[in-house]
Amino acid sequence: MTNDRPVARLRLTPLLATAALMQVTAIVLYAVNATHPRFNPAWGWLPGIVLMGVTTVACWQTAGTPGLDRVAVRLWRSISMCAALIALGTIGDARQSMVHPERVSQQQHDLPTSICYTAGVVLVIWALLRLPLGGNRSTTTRFVLDALTIGVTVTVFAWYFTVQAIGSGDGRRTTVPMLMLAVLGLIVALALVKVAMTGMGGLEHGTLRWFAAAAILGTVGGGLLPLVVHMPPGLSVSQIFSPATMLCVALAADRQRRAAGQPPRPVGRRLFSVVPYAAVAATDALLLWVSGDSGGIVLVVAAAATVLTTLVAVRQIGALRENGRLLHRVDQQLAQLNQYQEELTHRATHDGLTGLANRALFEQSAQALLARGEPLCLALVDLDDFKTINDRLGHAVGDAFLAAIAERFRTQLRHGDLAARLGGDEFGLLLPGLTGAEAAAVLGRLNEAMGRPLRAGGHELLARGSIGVAEAWPGATAAELLRRADVAMYAAKDRGKGRFAIYDDALERTHEADQQLGADLRRALDAGEFTLVYQPIVSLPDGAWSGLETLVRWPAGKIGPDTFIPIAERTGLIVPLGSWILRTALAQLAAWDAEFGAAGPRRLGVNVSARQLREPGFAQEVRDALEEFGVRPEQFVVEVTETAVFDGGVALDTLVALKQLGVRVALDDFGTGHSSLGLLRTVPADSLKVDKSFVAGIDGASEEAVIAAAMIQITRGLHLQAVAEGVETAAQAETLCDLGYRFAQGYHFSRPLPPAEVRSRLAESQLARSSMARN
Repeated sequence: MTNDRPVARLRLTPLLATAALMQVTAIVLYAVNATHPRFNPAWGWLPGIVLMGVTTVACWQTAGTPGLDRVAVRLWRSISMCAALIALGTIGDARQSMVHPERVSQQQHDLPTSICYTAGVVLVIWALLRLPLGGNRSTTTRFVLDALTIGVTVTVFAWYFTVQAIGSGDGRRTTVPMLMLAVLGLIVALALVKVAMTGMGGLEHGTLRWFAAAAILGTVGGGLLPLVVHMPPGLSVSQIFSPATMLCVALAADRQRRAAGQPPRPVGRRLFSVVPYAAVAATDALLLWVSGDSGGIVLVVAAAATVLTTLVAVRQIGALRENGRLLHRVDQQLAQLNQYQEELTHRATHDGLTGLANRALFEQSAQALLARGEPLCLALVDLDDFKTINDRLGHAVGDAFLAAIAERFRTQLRHGDLAARLGGDEFGLLLPGLTGAEAAAVLGRLNEAMGRPLRAGGHELLARGSIGVAEAWPGATAAELLRRADVAMYAAKDRGKGRFAIYDDALERTHEADQQLGADLRRALDAGEFTLVYQPIVSLPDGAWSGLETLVRWPAGKIGPDTFIPIAERTGLIVPLGSWILRTALAQLAAWDAEFGAAGPRRLGVNVSARQLREPGFAQEVRDALEEFGVRPEQFVVEVTETAVFDGGVALDTLVALKQLGVRVALDDFGTGHSSLGLLRTVPADSLKVDKSFVAGIDGASEEAVIAAAMIQITRGLHLQAVAEGVETAAQAETLCDLGYRFAQGYHFSRPLPPAEVRSRLAESQLARSSMARN
């Protein structure tokens, strides 16, 4: 697996360039004076003093780098102050090299200089040891063991070189400061081990390497090497190693500063720690060195012990590597299991078709957002006429259409919004941070984007949705917010397709009234409380009956059809109610045909809603009912409004299927809907029923008269039958006849009649015909 994190590569800055130059200068000055002294040794301390000042500035700048945590900032400030104290101690050594050069070569410091050195080292030790110790008991155990290993190793080396120095006559005054520096270096090394084992305390991984190098240079060069190497008067290895230590610290500070704000680089699993093996190797080397002066027997035993130690270490490393390979395989299997778990979690919370969130995640996210108490709007989107796509183009295209809609949601919604597929063609949107008015602007743009053609399954399709919006309030729950959005969505559907509505109290009252009345309608249908009445359609000018229109009444409810029919539409009760009307009317027509024969009604019209036309199998239902009651298809008239078939789709397909059965089609309330004239070219209509609003003011030279005249001309040109509705006066009937209308209905001719009265009228008409035939 590749790591895309950018590597913080070394970049030469003015501070680093100055530090590097001072280090090179320190080495050159020391080398010149060590071979052939040419100038005062005090000058050899100057590059180190400058470099320590540069390190102080670099560490302080790193402490102020944005992106560091509080612990790391504290650490870098402590290191900066430590560098400043070491610089002061170095100034003390430079002064002493001019007064007592022999003391400098023996690493003897005056009291102020010793205080500065000691304070600086103690300060950085305290800063490192204050880093929080994380991990479990195993981590702590490894830290203690590594610390003891380093301690034993450094102590043995310090003890050996101290004994050698005393034996050579250098005296305790030389060894005591060296031992002190070695112990302090040991403590720094232990602190660095702790940093490495506890997540590095906010330090970048490469930064730790530079710190380790600084600790090694300071401990070995400044503490132990003077016990081995004898310096000329006025010279000290600290002139080289102290600047080198500070150069490593400056490089660490630069590395940390460039890595700040970047995600941490993953550190690979370490099979084993090199600390114990390095300590053992160093001690074995010391043992072989010492054994060389102790005789052949001791040397052989020491060599055998070293070989055995090496073999054991090699065997252990091999076992650790084998364990590492096993752990690697376990890691791979765990990673695979985690991937499977993530996939299962994603499947459990997301829709498989669209990739959007599912209902469970949607409701969970809504509840979480509500718990924050921030503004939130929830929207429900129901796609208009989605069934048309499924029925006409197939489910594969329908699925592709839903996936395309989901992608459009993703591109149009803001970052932080959540879109979900709640089921079928219904989607949910969570819009955090928005009020109702602000959500309306966002959804307006979304609706506009949805209206642009999209490609699905090789077809260019248009999408429109009815959207309901609910705004959160204090104490809101996800379930109640969903319910309110659902109320608003159905209100949007009632207003027409491709609209959206925002929930308010008025919608709630309307919804509650609809639900209550819907329940009453369901009970009334089950109890058989509905009745049918029939209004005659007459011919002009004689007024003879040419057909009947079926109308439904609810006597027990004392509520007019203008009220309960729209509610039946909204609640879906119009489907079972419409089926009852269809079968009851056809049964009645069959009874009149059987009783009166040719004297019975020539045609019977039944109003069919848009919801019924969109129901699958409605045409087959009509066909079955006609066959069941023995009614000829040409006697049955399906009356539909323009709005019901304005969008075409399944409703228009149903009308075409009914027309193929032989059923007649009438466009009811013609002239009040959308694009009426355009519909005449697509809807297979046999007759137009001109709305009563054009008939009411038809007397005289009114605009209604002009429209009514234009309509009769249109119907003649298209060979359609025109029926004028709502005729209430003789004058209106006469005017319509003069305009060319030959069929009409209204209270002037007859109010809607119950079946018994229709039968009486038919019987009277049959008797009158019989009398005329006898005469």
